Amino acid sequence: MKRIGILALFALLVGMTACEEDEVFTFENGVYTAEAADFHYGWKAYMRAEIENDELVAVEFDYDNEAGDQKKSETTDQEYPMDPHPRVWCQQIEDQLLAVDITNFVEIDGVSGATGGSEEANQLFAAILDAAETGDTNVQVLPAEE
Repeated sequence: MKRIGILALFALLVGMTACEEDEVFTFENGVYTAEAADFHYGWKAYMRAEIENDELVAVEFDYDNEAGDQKKSETTDQEYPMDPHPRVWCQQIEDQLLAVDITNFVEIDGVSGATGGSEEANQLFAAILDAAETGDTNVQVLPAEE
């Protein structure tokens, strides 16, 4: 009799476990990319983000030059004399994004001295999240500025 009770309890537990619904996520897992439509002063902003189970696990935010052979964050202080330098504020933006709950994302705070870059990062990340809702891994291109 004890044996039947144990088997019944085991069957009940297995049945309850099997009935649990799969976890539902807001975003599809994947690597997503967004970029500006045009070059601005010789640079085009882009962002790549990897999303897994509604968490941002990796992000890259930077700018490519028109020749496609240099990133703004890799310029020297002489080549791009800005304070703070893009190697600093691009990293600060990435760090901010990695710290947010992407399911409740509104925008990151502006990085002091890089207001334009912060605004571009917010636009790019919003486009990435829109694409991630449906799993669209094509490059998202922001509308051209008028």
